Amino acid sequence: MMNFFEIRKRAALLLAAGTVVISVAQTAPVQAQAPPVSYLPGVTEEMSHPEYWAALQDQRLGAGSSAQLLATAPSIAELNRRTLATASCQMTDLSAVPASFDGISQREALIRGAQSDFQYFQSSGAIYDQNGNVAGPDFYAQILANTQDPGALRQQFVKYGICTERTDVRSYPTMQILTDEAGDVDFDYFQNSALRVNEPVVIKGRSADGLWYLVKTISCDGWVRASDIAVCSSKEEWEGAWKIPEDHLIVVTGGKLYLEKSNRNPDIAGKMLSMGTTLRRAESWEYTSQVTNRASVNNYAVWMPLRAADGTYQKKVVLISQHDCVNAGYLPLTTQNVLNVAFSMLGDAYGWGGMLDSADCSSYIRDIYKCFGIELPRNTNWQAAMPAVKCDLSPLPQDASGDVAKKALLDTLPAGTALYFNGHAMMYLGRVSDEYYVISSVSSIADPETGKYLRVRGVVVNNLSVKRLSGKTWLNCINLAVVPYLAAPQ
Repeated sequence: MMNFFEIRKRAALLLAAGTVVISVAQTAPVQAQAPPVSYLPGVTEEMSHPEYWAALQDQRLGAGSSAQLLATAPSIAELNRRTLATASCQMTDLSAVPASFDGISQREALIRGAQSDFQYFQSSGAIYDQNGNVAGPDFYAQILANTQDPGALRQQFVKYGICTERTDVRSYPTMQILTDEAGDVDFDYFQNSALRVNEPVVIKGRSADGLWYLVKTISCDGWVRASDIAVCSSKEEWEGAWKIPEDHLIVVTGGKLYLEKSNRNPDIAGKMLSMGTTLRRAESWEYTSQVTNRASVNNYAVWMPLRAADGTYQKKVVLISQHDCVNAGYLPLTTQNVLNVAFSMLGDAYGWGGMLDSADCSSYIRDIYKCFGIELPRNTNWQAAMPAVKCDLSPLPQDASGDVAKKALLDTLPAGTALYFNGHAMMYLGRVSDEYYVISSVSSIADPETGKYLRVRGVVVNNLSVKRLSGKTWLNCINLAVVPYLAAPQ
């Protein structure tokens, strides 16, 4: 891991070589009068637009610098390969998962893991179900029983699935909510992650009630509703669905995209596609002049995965308007494009573990960089392990002297750098006067006026003077900076 002085030296070399590593201009904020929406202290209406931050960079490096390419497709592919190979990133090369496994041993391991988790929850004080009742032994016993695959075998073969709906990855096969505050059903300990449409999974079991699959995804393991997964007839069919050549790739680059309503095509009507969804473009000879009862004029024609009545994989050509937030191929990795993608979710709801069809802090960063073809790990500590250029700030004190050193580092870093402190990830934007700004999906902060708990639960812009409930500023607490697209020297 690079220290403060090493990363500044590397930043200078990269700048000299033409790579964008910036110190943003010090422009005083202009306070909007009677703003139509509210902002956190120190944030103005102008700061709610990506062009504002791109312009600051252009002032520093010259016109057009925010459009400079930061990484190429080959360098991104190599970084993805190294990330997959880094054990502490907790990622899985799904194509390399063995075709068979010991289902009996897996079932026994699920029991041990669940018993340990449930003992922890019961010893942690009052933990509540979705009805506001304290979760007791019967609550946990029912969930534990449902983890047991009745078809488990000593030699069991995997199946290959494709996600057909944006769906949740759960720690256990249940839609029951487990929360630390009675009535707070927008938080759930059982929520693990989320899957985009057309994401691949390796299926390694089924719940006792048959309603859930136990799956491996590229970024985590967990339980997914079987109704949201289509089972492929072969590994070849499965890989063909998601291993898409870039010249045939369509990428969703906005927070949420909804297919058009259609009474004749209820299987695709209003389907939601979230940021980072990748689909295969259909060739003109693969579909007729009418697609979902419409001409394809001014639309992308793409293959959409569907689940047949028997649970098997099917696909269908659908239309996505050329004016939706989509791109033919991964976006070129420029500062302007990173900012455009990040700000397309400004004001959207926070979703713990991806619940509520939303993003938490780490999945927000992950979804943004997926639009450029970069596969980030799921959780903050796993992202911190990426083999990318980084600077460990944890040795610095969490006080004014440490803040001085952190500010000096931030002045060398490009917009789009991921910043971390324990439990939170954010994206660096730049410096305005003596304040440093980030955008992130935030659960809570200390209320700037009262210092008490403020439930934000949204994607917001704020400066690093914002405080945590401990009373320390975010700047005090930042302990790591990672440039997600720049591979660390080997």
